Amino acid sequence: MKTFVKIILLIGCFLKTDSLKSQLEFSKWYFGLQAGLNFSTSPPTALTNSTNNFGAGIASICDNTGNLLFYTGGGSIINSTHSLMANGVGLLGGNGATQSGIIVKQPGNTNLYFVFTVPAGNNQNVPAAYNIVDMTLAAGLGSVTVKNYTMYYSSTDKQVAVRHCNGKDVWIVNHEYNSNNFRAYLLTSAGLNLTPIISPAGENIFSSNGGELKISPDGRKLAMATAITNLTPLEQGGFFLFDFNAATGVVSNSLTLLNTANCIGRASGVEFSPDGTKLYGTSQTSITPVTSGLYQWSVCAPTPSAIINSRYTYSVTGPVFGSVQHAINGKLYVACGGQQSVSVIHNPNGVAATMNFSLYGQSISPKLSGVCLPNYINGYFRTEPAPFLNTVNCQNVSFSVPPSPTFSSGCQATPYPASGYLWDFGDAASGAANSSTLASASHFYAALGTYSVSLILFNPCTNDTLKKVITISTPGPTPAISGSTLVCKGERRILTASGGSVYAWSNGATTATSAVTPTQTSIYTCSATLNGCTLAKTFTVIVNPCLG
Repeated sequence: MKTFVKIILLIGCFLKTDSLKSQLEFSKWYFGLQAGLNFSTSPPTALTNSTNNFGAGIASICDNTGNLLFYTGGGSIINSTHSLMANGVGLLGGNGATQSGIIVKQPGNTNLYFVFTVPAGNNQNVPAAYNIVDMTLAAGLGSVTVKNYTMYYSSTDKQVAVRHCNGKDVWIVNHEYNSNNFRAYLLTSAGLNLTPIISPAGENIFSSNGGELKISPDGRKLAMATAITNLTPLEQGGFFLFDFNAATGVVSNSLTLLNTANCIGRASGVEFSPDGTKLYGTSQTSITPVTSGLYQWSVCAPTPSAIINSRYTYSVTGPVFGSVQHAINGKLYVACGGQQSVSVIHNPNGVAATMNFSLYGQSISPKLSGVCLPNYINGYFRTEPAPFLNTVNCQNVSFSVPPSPTFSSGCQATPYPASGYLWDFGDAASGAANSSTLASASHFYAALGTYSVSLILFNPCTNDTLKKVITISTPGPTPAISGSTLVCKGERRILTASGGSVYAWSNGATTATSAVTPTQTSIYTCSATLNGCTLAKTFTVIVNPCLG
């Protein structure tokens, strides 16, 4: 019986012949045959209150405190009482699609959720679509207010969501059928932009029958698994790695990690490690006894061939490996179709066997796993820049830009660094000197007072404007030099400094006056100190031949 369930679930998800506070939003998983896990406890505890069977794609969402809001298998939406949500039936998500649905909260709105659906298998008569859930309706249980709004026809069953690198908006990325085009749609506080960013990359998908899309935690890499029923010269299937730009939505630079002809059965799940340096994939055969494979690649290896050759393989006979999904506890979980448990990668940042893989590491008894786990938005949240730095030296103030915010996961410490700067020192009376484009700048404030200084950090994601109020309360020196600075060769001149209480000349003099006898045009400096602040004045003494 278990073998039969395995094969049915495998067909349902991957062989489609017919068809931290904020992290608590992702703390309750509902999947499989009435199975579930609660990650707000440590270790996670099994949930048994689901009323639906999800052998294939599934998505669920909680509020910021971890209270369940709703979940969906793509065809209907179930509310927190495990009943059908108002107007929540008849959605176009494919029954059996790998990533049939994904739930994204609309940026800037705490009550509206977009539910994106894709069809199963090669069903090109059903579009990729979106639905909107308003959680203020039905006494807080939510109601579907927009249903089955068409995005486009001819979609595969793959979709993933990731935040724009501005940390606010969200990209929804899916893949066209009979094409090598990726489509990226941007969801903002104004709604969904229905004009996608289209990126042709990699192979055409003609006969896709499963496999996932995932994006790395820093939003720089996209992975795709493609399961197919027949190998053709035009479509090999397998595991693929791409570059992704979370500023523009563009997918580029395809790299084939492992094609179907060389892996254990059909490719199915993919997921990145929490630190973004590893990629995991799963595959399985379609005959009994089922043999499943788990793969790991080091995606930060220096060359494409080094990435390919970094593969580590684990194989086992019995369980049907499917989705790989990160959880809020930092571990990765692997669906085991037909089992009362799921596999756990306890140390997903570790290399090869140090990943600490546990085949039946998490019980979901007495329920059964399907071969898909909940599909979630990428958890990346952009780090806000720190305040800029400044040092007040009486009326002279030095400024420096803040360190670039670092991201704790990914191959780059700073995925999207600033590309330019613009200072406004808040001193309009200083004219052109009131601004600077240098990373380290200084400004002399001629008058005492309070000034509002701003810094614009330009980057591909969004322009950050940092502001700070500074007070100039201590008058500093205003060095000036009097006396003729045009002399004949060898002529001795007395120059007088003012504007300070203590002076230091570049020729060694330490009084207010200094004698100079240059034989050629020379540059001198006099530093004036007042109230503990020092400011230098540089000037030139011009030597005239004085012929005749």
